[in-house]
Amino acid sequence: MIATLPLSLTFVLALAATPAPDPGRALREAAGKGDVARARELLDAGTPVDAPNPDGVTPLLHAAEQGHLEMVRLLLARGANVNGRDRFFGGSPMNMALGGGHLAVATFLLAQGSDDATAVLAEGIERDDLALARAALATGKVGRLDLQRARREAEGKSAELTALLAAAPLPAATSGTLALPEGALAKYAGRYRGQPGEMTIEVRGATLAIVAPGATNLVVRPVARERFEDTAGAIGAEFWGRGGTVESLTLNREGEITQFRPVVGADPVPLKEAAAPAAEAAPRKEARPWPAFRGAGAAGVGDGQGAPWHWSIASGENIRFKTPLPGMALSSPIVWGGRIFVTSAVSAKGDATIRTGLYGDPASVDDLSEHSFRLLALDAATGKILWDREVHRGQPGVKRHLKSSQANATPVTDGKRVIALFGAVGILAAYNVDGNLIWKKDIGILDCGDTIYGSAEWGHASSPILHGGRVIVQADRRADSFLAAYRLTDGAEVWRTPRDEASTWGTPAILPGPSGDEIVTNGKTIRGYSAATGALLWTLGPNSETIVATPIIGDGLAFVTGGYPPVRPIYAIRPGGRGDLTLPEGSEASKTIAWSHARGGTYLPTPLLYHDYLYLFNNNGTLASYKAATGEQVYQTRVGSNASFSASPVAADGRLYFPSETGEIYVLRAGPEFELLTTNNMDEVVMASPAISDGLLLIRTLGHLVGIAEGANASVTAAPGR
Repeated sequence: MIATLPLSLTFVLALAATPAPDPGRALREAAGKGDVARARELLDAGTPVDAPNPDGVTPLLHAAEQGHLEMVRLLLARGANVNGRDRFFGGSPMNMALGGGHLAVATFLLAQGSDDATAVLAEGIERDDLALARAALATGKVGRLDLQRARREAEGKSAELTALLAAAPLPAATSGTLALPEGALAKYAGRYRGQPGEMTIEVRGATLAIVAPGATNLVVRPVARERFEDTAGAIGAEFWGRGGTVESLTLNREGEITQFRPVVGADPVPLKEAAAPAAEAAPRKEARPWPAFRGAGAAGVGDGQGAPWHWSIASGENIRFKTPLPGMALSSPIVWGGRIFVTSAVSAKGDATIRTGLYGDPASVDDLSEHSFRLLALDAATGKILWDREVHRGQPGVKRHLKSSQANATPVTDGKRVIALFGAVGILAAYNVDGNLIWKKDIGILDCGDTIYGSAEWGHASSPILHGGRVIVQADRRADSFLAAYRLTDGAEVWRTPRDEASTWGTPAILPGPSGDEIVTNGKTIRGYSAATGALLWTLGPNSETIVATPIIGDGLAFVTGGYPPVRPIYAIRPGGRGDLTLPEGSEASKTIAWSHARGGTYLPTPLLYHDYLYLFNNNGTLASYKAATGEQVYQTRVGSNASFSASPVAADGRLYFPSETGEIYVLRAGPEFELLTTNNMDEVVMASPAISDGLLLIRTLGHLVGIAEGANASVTAAPGR
């Protein structure tokens, strides 16, 4: 297919497929590992000391993040910028050192001219560390408002610390105004909401005005990066956001702190409960399998399968079985021919740490003990484990996130073979439905992690799919990412295409096109490939920095979304595009883009296309419905009260199912009107997406696989035996 493209376009796409050389990568890796000898060798050979990655992360930032003091000394001696910041988080070497608890590095950075004395003072107060606070104050770089804040926050700390702060002379108000580029203030304007209420920020010439009830003449000017103060030094406004966005505002009134967040769009309409739910059990039609992540094509639709909509774990109502599963996994169950297939990873250490909720902690679970990576088959009628195969035994090559496991990828089946992928050890394996190994292949460890710094390890999640007798794997990782096809019968590699993409966690999708099927992959750059050859056909941006959601195919379109800053787009993409499909500024549609929105995309859960409506569901419970054909928003509401969601929603027979991380399954009526029918409690953590097949709703909790069927009434919900 690629041979039919113009030579110039083929050349451009080939360049786009091959990652550009990065001369600073080796130095950043050495800095992160603390390998001083290697770093000195690279610097002597001419590698720039501040050689950044695409997000502006320098070797010094890596060294400070990991607490390598001797490396920090070397880099600063060679001219590294002690106040350099990455372009995404705006993090400085001091931020990295303090974030990792590396106080020796922080103290050294302070002595070498770091401007972050205020951050060191805040750390000193948090730790009640007199020496740290004294070192920060000694720099003379702690401003008037910051010292006033510090005095308030030190209340209840040691007498020595409070005395030190009280004795420190209050600096004069900041003088001078920071010159900003024309138009730079516009991003701060808008509505903000916090505990005291709502206020508005307006641009007035080269200043910002804070407009709020009872507030008069609150005008602040830029004095430092993302920081504004009035001329009297009585009020300060500090903004924060990723990728150039504004996500929060801290208001400092002579040391009194209030927090605000920008208000974007209309507030969600409250979700109403059905007065008298009349949802009847839907008639079951011909049984259909659920062969992959979220079923066929990741659509998440189980119409005609008689899925129940209410049940009770406590009483056993509509519970067919509740089977304990070994180990820990966030992969979803799949179903074919009366058999359920699941994967799991059993840690020798037994660490099943999981942390639910809405938070931004990038920490990894420190468990690289030997794991047993397993594939199991269960009887759909009873929940009994029919067979349990150890696919691989060994140490994971990457740690997992606090909301992750070492078995996140959902298996896939064609009814004859079951394919399992364990990215932490780089194993792709095929078994027949009776549990006999057909083939096993080492595709390399898929070490997925932090997409900006690349140091935090989070674990692999993208699931394999089947197409045209091949297994398709999207192997995005910290370096050397690729998309590949393997022959289903024997695992032989058919083609492999390199991807200039950092770690992603979404599953690829197949979009039928006029000139052949296309593989659509989500990423910082959205891409389309020839399913036959793996050739890159088109690219599209911009998209979020970190990608989790899977593309959804339907109505002749691919719906792709991203929900992480700096952009949170929604795209409806037509097949057949070639080259760069990026829209001109100000445009929302084109020949290849049916419609798009710059905001509104989802982060963790994959969208749901159901009965002409596209449902976008975010991890904070915000649910928005759009007309799939036009992109017109129908409604926006919120599901759950302060609930968090990782699993993707599914639909069946006019109902939508939303599993929360803490185990509440919210069932809503589908369509242009939204209504909560019921809430079912699983009494366990739920991170995996449900499956629906032949009258059975399957929900995997952290410890069990629960089979729910209309009319079932298990007297004992504990495990059936193997």
